[in-house]
Amino acid sequence: MRTIDTVVIGGGVSGLIYARERALKGEQVLVVEAKDNVGGAVWSHTLEGIETNTGAEAFAIGRGAMLGLVNDLGLGDRVVAPATGSSFIVGDDRAYASPRNAVFGMPAKPLAKDVREALGFWGALRAWRERLVPAKRATGDDVTVAEFVRARYGKAVLERLVTPIIRGVHSADPEKLELRAVMPRLARRVQELGNAHKAIDEILDQRGVRSSSGSAVHSLEPSMAELPKALARDIEAHGGHIFTHTPVTGLRASSEERAWIVTAATQATAVTREFKARSLVIATGPEVARHLLSASAPAIADLIPVAPATPVRLATLVLDNPELNAKPRGNGVLVDPASTAIRAKAMTHASAKWEHIHRAAEASKPGRNVVRLSYNPDADGSLPDTERFPELAIHDAAAIFGLQASDLSVADWALTDWTGTMRQSGPGHTAALEALAEALETQTRGADAALPHLELTGAWRAGNGLEAITRFTREIASR
Repeated sequence: MRTIDTVVIGGGVSGLIYARERALKGEQVLVVEAKDNVGGAVWSHTLEGIETNTGAEAFAIGRGAMLGLVNDLGLGDRVVAPATGSSFIVGDDRAYASPRNAVFGMPAKPLAKDVREALGFWGALRAWRERLVPAKRATGDDVTVAEFVRARYGKAVLERLVTPIIRGVHSADPEKLELRAVMPRLARRVQELGNAHKAIDEILDQRGVRSSSGSAVHSLEPSMAELPKALARDIEAHGGHIFTHTPVTGLRASSEERAWIVTAATQATAVTREFKARSLVIATGPEVARHLLSASAPAIADLIPVAPATPVRLATLVLDNPELNAKPRGNGVLVDPASTAIRAKAMTHASAKWEHIHRAAEASKPGRNVVRLSYNPDADGSLPDTERFPELAIHDAAAIFGLQASDLSVADWALTDWTGTMRQSGPGHTAALEALAEALETQTRGADAALPHLELTGAWRAGNGLEAITRFTREIASR
């Protein structure tokens, strides 16, 4: 049985980041991944010679954690910004540009023209009156996004701006999503500064971005798949190993040897291996982490919070419609949840948003465009049946563009499902994570700890989005 410094269970981006950080420090590192490729929800496919993202298409600029990692990986020359242009919110009977100078739809300039066009005069005036709302209103630890926005900005901001964005970006219901889980410092800064107007203004200043919400993100050329590929190269270049198609089948703690015993089965060769890990990192969803630890560390397992995932179905369409080069709906669209004519929750006009995808599409065939539509479950919890595609996606894309389905010429299409990626953090989630962090500190750190060293990472703990995952995982891996 090999003894390894660090074994990482899970080869998604969070697991790869942790493994790379430890490999750079000279440790022996092993990553075991159940699927046949690393990267998790960050990967790509090729349609008609055009490489497009199958999952995450971009990363938030945020506080620069992802930009720092990308530069460290030597990918700085691959970073691309979105093309200029607005994003839209579309309903059954209206379409309006997503206001500039806003965070998750909460406007810094409520009386600006684009905000008034989205909300109407009285809705914009109610949003402006946020600065008169007492600082303590709707700023408690367990407040949801909807409670915060409704109390401070009013119903119009919640329904017309925030809900489409939260639903489109986080695949979540703002009525159930804890504010602290997506914006950890906002409520506290509202209390300190006196109102949300000042807090939102501060966030925009820190970002250094005061334009459309789309410009607060970057991507990689030719796709975001370059990120996990570069992480894997660095791990292996520093002596680490990555086993794909190798699910973990057993886990136990050895108190005598101060190590974790990891049993994994390589499916391709039907070989079962055991590894002794001085340090164990579980970089999976909370359900898998809880299952793996249920026998050997039940006290830790019981503290892992429930963070259910909303499944998402992505439909990519390659369209031979030159008139779409005019970007009739800007870089993309969020769909009003009240819409009955459009089933999709969002659409990205990928060849309009990203110049490198536009070039690849034009090289494939002049006038070719790429769009990607995303779907959340119905009220009964089920995604649209696969047999309804590509017709459903064609219908929705046409409705968003203001065309008939028969107007669109489809050269190719593909479906991709993500079932465990978009984690929903309800009220109390942040407090539960704090209790988990305290237990990990007391039970797995130091010479007198009851368990060998253990760390947990992933979107359910770090927060959704590559910026949050990168910042959190690099921090815990640097200890």
